[in-house]
Amino acid sequence: MLDEIAASESPPSATEIARRAGVNRATAWRLLVTLEHFDLVERDPRTGTYTVGYGAARIARVSGASSLVRVARPVLEKLGGELKESVYLQVASGRKLIVLDEVRAANPVQVDLANLEVPLHCGSAGKVFLAFLPDWERDQILAEPLEAFTERTVTDPDQLRAELERVRADRFAVAYQEHLPDWGGATAAVCDRRLPPLAYFNVTVPSYRYTEAGMKKFRTPLRNAARELEQRLLYRAA
Repeated sequence: MLDEIAASESPPSATEIARRAGVNRATAWRLLVTLEHFDLVERDPRTGTYTVGYGAARIARVSGASSLVRVARPVLEKLGGELKESVYLQVASGRKLIVLDEVRAANPVQVDLANLEVPLHCGSAGKVFLAFLPDWERDQILAEPLEAFTERTVTDPDQLRAELERVRADRFAVAYQEHLPDWGGATAAVCDRRLPPLAYFNVTVPSYRYTEAGMKKFRTPLRNAARELEQRLLYRAA
């Protein structure tokens, strides 16, 4: 059932999951309740649909058995070597972004993204995530109060929507001193045949080493890494 949820182009309902998994609705419902209890799936109370939960991402990270991590690892190591900065592989779980794997740089000053929860509207990975959401879900999030963490945080919904349109077209986003004044991040989307993105490549750096304009230099290597992972995943699926 987890496979059916993960493979769906959009979050499926319990009825759809039962049909695809070949079980009756009562059995599917009981299993989904159990999976939800252990955070392996998340149910949207508004739509009644399901996505893979944080618990599944956590298990994949701890066990190292995730096929995505195995396929992405060489690309992530190559990216880290090229940038000489800490780089991360992230996935979405509900409305949270989870670090599945990382390559740490040798620099003495680093940002520990794996242990930092960044609101969606002021992080580069969060902006890519928001850019690919359905309009109704993105509008729902932007209708909530958007906290200003620094003077650079974008809190105007219309301004953020315009930025997200550009992010969606480019599959790349930068957030510079928007959450904390001493760091900045850049993220590229990894897409397969489905939307939203399958994963995200991120680089997070101390802001004293880069200007906002300088962060844009990460676009090409991040986009190249995303394309390489997309090709590797496509080859495995063929």
